[in-house]
Amino acid sequence: MNLPRASLWGLTCLFGFAAQAAADGHAIRVPQDHATIQEAVDAASDGDRIVVDRGRRCGATVTKRLELVGRHGATIVGCDQPVVGVLRAGFFLPDASASGTRIRGFRFDGAGVSNANLVPLALGVIARSADGIEVTDNEFLGTIQAVTNTDGSSWHVLFNRVSKLTALTCDGQCAGGDGIVFQQRLVLATRPTGNVAAFNRIEGAIPDGLNEFSMAGIFVLGQKAALVFGNGLAIPDNPNAAGEGDGVLVSDHCCAAVVVSTSVKARVLFNDGKRSEVAVRVEADATGGLGNLEGAVIFGNRGRVELPPGAPHHTWDRQLWALPDGKSLVAPGRSVSASGPTQVVF
Repeated sequence: MNLPRASLWGLTCLFGFAAQAAADGHAIRVPQDHATIQEAVDAASDGDRIVVDRGRRCGATVTKRLELVGRHGATIVGCDQPVVGVLRAGFFLPDASASGTRIRGFRFDGAGVSNANLVPLALGVIARSADGIEVTDNEFLGTIQAVTNTDGSSWHVLFNRVSKLTALTCDGQCAGGDGIVFQQRLVLATRPTGNVAAFNRIEGAIPDGLNEFSMAGIFVLGQKAALVFGNGLAIPDNPNAAGEGDGVLVSDHCCAAVVVSTSVKARVLFNDGKRSEVAVRVEADATGGLGNLEGAVIFGNRGRVELPPGAPHHTWDRQLWALPDGKSLVAPGRSVSASGPTQVVF
């Protein structure tokens, strides 16, 4: 989809997920007011805006509702903090106190991250149980997970660019390989609801020897009413690895033994995955059934579509239909078993 930017923003308004108004607090500048982003975050109050000038800087752990804005050239690099395990992160939102935070305009530099070199940024934005987060118009270079939402609802991840996405093979950390992750993981009582990934461009390369799991541009795990719309996804086959490259992956299990709720009411629409090994893959649920297709609408995607054995296939000429709960609408695709689960950091 090569629509003008104004037209794309018009579509975001049509779908009801345009960005909110500007932050309601005052502006804090880095480095003019505080030398580091973490110092600015620590000094800020809910609703404040932190504006970061050009330069290479550490990210921050965010436990307030803030607007984080990067000016042209503002680049986040790997540092001793924040970290998740041994992996360096850009912005870490550890709990619900960061709900409502907005992040835009940054470049996250994770070029060269590997098992042999964990100094670069591995994780761009990673959050747990935070709702209403907006991640818009950022650039992610390298990393093993650009944007990770664990157990949060109502996220808007829009107009981001991810290049040289990679994964850590299982002779080391055995993790990552996903551009945008919406996952149920720590809170199993309720599915995260209403997360949106739209108009992002994600390109990655499967590393040699990645045999235990696959990579995905956008991974939807244990979600309700997730919308994946108008993304460009390029994760091609690597003949030197058994892991596959999925543009969009919808599932209820990952990481060898982790099983969560089935993903229901997924809407995967008009994504361009023709440069991925598989454009859209919906996995059979953990019992081998069609639970991840319940209420699904999968339509207008470019590239190879793979669905569980026995999945219904319906085609309407350029029309889109919403079906009742318990049924699904999908464009035709091959019914085959999916490859191994991804290994997601949370």
